[in-house]
Amino acid sequence: MDEKVRKEIIQLLDKVIQSLDKNDILGLQDLSNHIIHSASIFQDEYSVSAAVIVFALSKIIQRESFIDARITTLLKKAIHHLRKYQINKYTLDIRKLISLISNTDSKLGLYIQHVMDEAHVKKASKIYDHGISLGQTAQILGISQWELMKYIGHTKIPDNLVEKVNIRKRLKYVNELFGLS
Repeated sequence: MDEKVRKEIIQLLDKVIQSLDKNDILGLQDLSNHIIHSASIFQDEYSVSAAVIVFALSKIIQRESFIDARITTLLKKAIHHLRKYQINKYTLDIRKLISLISNTDSKLGLYIQHVMDEAHVKKASKIYDHGISLGQTAQILGISQWELMKYIGHTKIPDNLVEKVNIRKRLKYVNELFGLS
């Protein structure tokens, strides 16, 4: 596991436990968005599984307003093992956690798909931001142009791509184009 990913997951899971203790739905949603972004950057199994867990927990707490105490206990164990660099034990804790969440909420499969789709679209927007066409970017990552356009519309990417030309230059160009000067 990459050290940067390890540290980020530890910080994230600590904040998740704090949000669960406070029943902070908005905090969990923010954490979910943050880790989905990280999963789209690192694209490793650890970031993706953390993103799925946080997203699922945010959905569960929205509906039920409480979380099974076993989930918090497993999260604390996972953090402990990650701090001690016991990656195999951490991975087992995460699998148990996903299983427990799956038993608590039958929609886990949908959450996994949502996280993967979201990470894919964010990754695509970064490629697009580097100058690759919308069509090529969508094709490279196997998503529709509509999905990509929807996400890009919520970012500032289009604003950065447009070259600003003042009115005088535009008028001069039009006049030259039509031979009016």
